Amino acid sequence: MAGLPAVAEGRVVAVQEAGLTVTDAPLFPLRSALAALSGEAHWPEPTTRLTKLALSLEVMTPSPGWLGRQLGPSRRAVRLEVVDYPGEWLLDLPLLGRSFEAWSAAELARAEEAPRAERAAAWRGALAGLDPQAAAEHAVLARLAEAYTLYLRRCRDEAGLALLTPGRFLNPDAWAGMPFLLFCPLPLPAGGSPRAGSLWATMRAHYDEYLRRTRAEFLAPHMARFDAQIVLVDLFRALASGAASFADTRSALAEIAAALRPEGGWLARLGLARHPPRPVYAATKADYVPESQRGQLAALLRHLVGGNGATLAVAAAACTRDTTLEDRGRTVEAVEGLVEGGGREAFWFAGGIPVETPSAAWFDRRYAVPVFAPPAIDPERGLRHLNLDRVLAAALPEVFA
Repeated sequence: MAGLPAVAEGRVVAVQEAGLTVTDAPLFPLRSALAALSGEAHWPEPTTRLTKLALSLEVMTPSPGWLGRQLGPSRRAVRLEVVDYPGEWLLDLPLLGRSFEAWSAAELARAEEAPRAERAAAWRGALAGLDPQAAAEHAVLARLAEAYTLYLRRCRDEAGLALLTPGRFLNPDAWAGMPFLLFCPLPLPAGGSPRAGSLWATMRAHYDEYLRRTRAEFLAPHMARFDAQIVLVDLFRALASGAASFADTRSALAEIAAALRPEGGWLARLGLARHPPRPVYAATKADYVPESQRGQLAALLRHLVGGNGATLAVAAAACTRDTTLEDRGRTVEAVEGLVEGGGREAFWFAGGIPVETPSAAWFDRRYAVPVFAPPAIDPERGLRHLNLDRVLAAALPEVFA
């Protein structure tokens, strides 16, 4: 982090891991993550639950006023809590202002469009012939919720889609197996007046309970306390998965950016924010393109979130090195690194990273994105990264800038 102003200028005196209280969130698995990146390095497991890591920092800060200038900077302690949670949960924020009727109508309409339609066939088949006014039975609720969850997973894993709600259906964490997760989009009964105890009324009640729990167990104890929000976005998966995947990612980011907007977002409307948290959007895998194209990657992300926050291209562990290749008589910039599973591969984006939403024709040049193996940790210097210092300075300038 030598590029971080507070570190380069010697204003960060000491950093150490701090403990959490016994009633706090589970501890982030730092030791196992570091172990995975040591020796024969492999990527740690992806995030599937909410965890927290606390750091204790001693920093030097300028003292205000004339007397402060005479006395010099003062030393203070800063507690920094880093909360890690599945990104899918952010998609629940726009649901907080959406009724079960509105959400159902939107999701049922989406399920009729490619590439969702073929993956929704089993779930929609389970809906066919059902009477929303029929008495709710646990077996029917469970069957429909399971079919809908499988549909969401297939959309994510097979088609690279991102606008998949509710977010906890893909990563339930402590809510796994809870009965209020037994719901799915349903058409409004004829006449629009569902009977008490009916399938539709029960699913609406479960949906409402889901939103209540989201407010009480995620937003209020965690998100409402954030001083900064860092949203990691894998644009490469969206670009490589085709036009439909990119359009879906664009829609998901637009909804998330609107919800996290410092003024007028859902957190402000719900009165959950002490003050507007700073959103910082980070396009990950910046090491997958040469330095000359990283600005384009950040520009594409800035275009997708509408300028609602700082945007940077980052890599927490830089897996590649810039290089040049000869391609049909011309020199092109590329990156090279170890691909997972062995061997070396040079990687280059033909035509470059688009800075705005590409045309449909752009996706005709589809490419396979390799998975680069992580570098092993240098015992003395740690992991080589790209722009993590800039992310920290943008997120918490009063501490790090």
